[in-house]
Amino acid sequence: MLIILIYLLFNLYTGGFLKAAIISRKNFVEVKDIETPKLGPDEVILKVHFCGICGTDIHIYNGEFPVKFPVIPGHEFSGEIVEIGENISRVDVGDKVAVNPNIYCKKCYYCKNGMIHFCRNWEAIGIHRPGAYAEYVKVPEENLHIVPKKLSLDKAAFAEPVACCLHGIDKLGISYGDTIVIFGLGPIGLIHLQLAINSGASKVIGVDLIETRIKVAEKLGADIVLNASKENVKKTIMEETSGRGVDKIIEATGNPNVFKMAVELLDYGGKLLVFGVSPIGIKTEIEPFKIYRKELNILGSFTNPFTTQRAIEILASGKINVKPLITNIINLNEVDKYFMKIKSREKGIIKVLVNPRLD
Repeated sequence: MLIILIYLLFNLYTGGFLKAAIISRKNFVEVKDIETPKLGPDEVILKVHFCGICGTDIHIYNGEFPVKFPVIPGHEFSGEIVEIGENISRVDVGDKVAVNPNIYCKKCYYCKNGMIHFCRNWEAIGIHRPGAYAEYVKVPEENLHIVPKKLSLDKAAFAEPVACCLHGIDKLGISYGDTIVIFGLGPIGLIHLQLAINSGASKVIGVDLIETRIKVAEKLGADIVLNASKENVKKTIMEETSGRGVDKIIEATGNPNVFKMAVELLDYGGKLLVFGVSPIGIKTEIEPFKIYRKELNILGSFTNPFTTQRAIEILASGKINVKPLITNIINLNEVDKYFMKIKSREKGIIKVLVNPRLD
């Protein structure tokens, strides 16, 4: 009887439809039944457990990110394998996994020179391919990372953003004794905060506008947290550093005016990590002489080349804590509403996870 039940459930999945939240056009999300994806020999089907709403998803929704509509978003996700292709050998049905959503050709100049994140034929699940705002999603085997038993799947959904932050932290090169400023204390800023502390920064200063985020940053170990709507950020930071400025800055807002202030706040030899995503075409003015005279370093950080496994290990170790970041778990029908809440910076929201099976 049990075997018959399993068989019926399997056929219901493989032969039927699944629910997905789809961005059909700019500023419009609809939940629809779509055909179950057809499995390739080197692919698996995941039952999605959790998928984070990312700033990139909001940019897609706003029409600020180059995609071809309609799009099933969702690139920060974890799940359970329910079906495997004929060539699969490293994982099996029932395995719990997190996913690196980036797919590379491995043939172009950049792939062959260890710069896979600049792949000329780059595609990403949730951007160019159907993503995890759905009950099931198709993923190449090579993009899977086994989740250790001690790591819950809600936390494992943070593997992609933590991996991206690790790439940025690697580039920034924090040294013991550094003074760090983090502009923007959303999920990314709060992950960076913990990584900076673990990297040996002696003083970490956070800046945001939302009290909920400010309180979480304080609990997670920030030395000073400033509310930019109430305090003179530049004056306070210069006072805290005896007029010297700071060693390293992580700009996680995407606001060009914040970028401009960050350049002003750096000490001689300082480094600025541009991590927040500004809409394409947005510009700001900076004074090149200051970059020259102070020998400043301005760095970009794009995606997560070779850092996903490290992200899972650090999440499993408990060295960074993402649980306080999870403020909302929603179902597919609530995606549109929460996109609007996030856009309007509603109080109390930090990280929203989508659970496609939540009623």
